[in-house]
Amino acid sequence: MAEDESDRRAAERHSVYIGAEIDVGNGPVRSAITRDGSATGLLLLTRAKVEIGQDVKIHVFLSEGESRTLSARVVRQDPLDAEENALWRQKVAVEMTEADPELAAKLAELARHQAATYGSG
Repeated sequence: MAEDESDRRAAERHSVYIGAEIDVGNGPVRSAITRDGSATGLLLLTRAKVEIGQDVKIHVFLSEGESRTLSARVVRQDPLDAEENALWRQKVAVEMTEADPELAAKLAELARHQAATYGSG
């Protein structure tokens, strides 16, 4: 039996949709939205052009007046299906340079709020 992808993750993921930006350092800063996140990584929907292994800065907008800039490395990118790509073109997974338990707690809080407000999907 194949190992479940979630079993390989270093930290618990939270399904949470928040605004973000990707700064690749040599081009325009591009918009994104998180699909899920943890203390060690994020899965983003974006149009940004990135390469696996590329170092990036991710700016996440946690709540009004609260944001955080994270150093990360691209570990995966996958194009979205035709039904999914009206606005975004690809899923980009990034691994943070340093684990951020405080960020994970905030993502968990936002995920609970979103699930209570909009349902769990």
